[in-house]
Amino acid sequence: MKTRLKKAAGLTAAAAALLIAGTAGTAAAAASPSASAPQRCHTTALAATLHSDDQDGVGNFGEDLALTNTSHQTCTVYGYPGLGLQNAKHGNLSIKVVWGSTYFAADPKPHTVTLKPGQSAYADVAWHAPYGVKSVTPSYLEVTPPNETTHLTIRFAPGAIDDDTLTVTALSAHPVG
Repeated sequence: MKTRLKKAAGLTAAAAALLIAGTAGTAAAAASPSASAPQRCHTTALAATLHSDDQDGVGNFGEDLALTNTSHQTCTVYGYPGLGLQNAKHGNLSIKVVWGSTYFAADPKPHTVTLKPGQSAYADVAWHAPYGVKSVTPSYLEVTPPNETTHLTIRFAPGAIDDDTLTVTALSAHPVG
């Protein structure tokens, strides 16, 4: 009787060990795909630049904003960049940002853009020349990547901007302007 109990206990322990090992293997296999999926691009992994491409017409002006992955890992961006204006002394200026189509480009709508090291995501940024009484004259542009809380600051001196308003498209894998 003792021999049967020892054999049964041994088989139960072996089955439990296989079950635990099998579960651990399944968990590791399940975690593997998500571990290799690219993470969101953080501000520290990006550089911002503006590219003038002769976007001007009827008092409207624009430039392509590029966010370039400067890290050594693939990452993703999704949505619209946050924008802000600064004066020559880096003081914040009042600004209204409108998300959507600009005078020069249709909004591609938010979608995931995967950036390998060195690749860029683009948004079209547009503004109006002054024609009213309310305008600001920026010297710098603050660019906050989507879902981030810190910004990059780049030189931006287009002259006066009417109504303190910038319009920006969602980020895309190709220039939209």
